[in-house]
This record gives sequence, C-alpha cells and structure tokens, in this order.
Amino acid sequence: MTKDLITPVMLIQIELAIASTRGDRDSLDLLEIDAKRMALTAAEIDAAKRGASFDAITNIAIKFALADYADDAAEITAAKKKLAAFGVAALAPRLHAFVQGLKLPTSI
Repeated sequence: MTKDLITPVMLIQIELAIASTRGDRDSLDLLEIDAKRMALTAAEIDAAKRGASFDAITNIAIKFALADYADDAAEITAAKKKLAAFGVAALAPRLHAFVQGLKLPTSI
C-alpha cells in the first residue's frame, strides 16, 4: 500500500495560495482557521499564501497548482518536470482536477 502524497494539509496550502492570488480575503480568513486546526504554523500559512511550502513536494504541488490556475503552460510544464524528478508525476492530473474545482465561474 502506497502512502497518498496529496494530503488535506497539502490541499489547504494550495487553497491558501490560490485564494491569496485571487485576493479573496473572506476565503483566506476561513482557510487560515482550517489550516491552524490542521496544525500548520503561522510561517507555513504565510509561505502558502506566498505560493510556497517548506516541504519540497508540496512546494512543487503549489507551483503546479498556481500555474494550472493561471493557465500558464510554460510553468505547468516546468512544475510537471519537477514532480517527475521527485518520482511523483502522477500527482499532476489529480492536482489539475482539484484546481479546476477551485476556479471561479467566469459568467453568471
């Protein structure tokens, strides 16, 4: 049995990064509360809001998610290469699906 590398902690960090990118203060406030409940430190929360993590794989996952959210093909490719270098290339499609669920509707 393999350990799932996509954890709730990784996902909350991705959500913090994307909410920060959007400037979504209401979501950030709620996400920070959830992150603290998951035992993330203030430094880890701040790093996530800046689009980073102290954990190497989570850091790449955040970079991938932000690139995917922004539809930045060059950065998506770069992040995929880094995921592959760490032996976790299979995370990319799962992260993509997660990010697509976070996208705000473009029309009402």
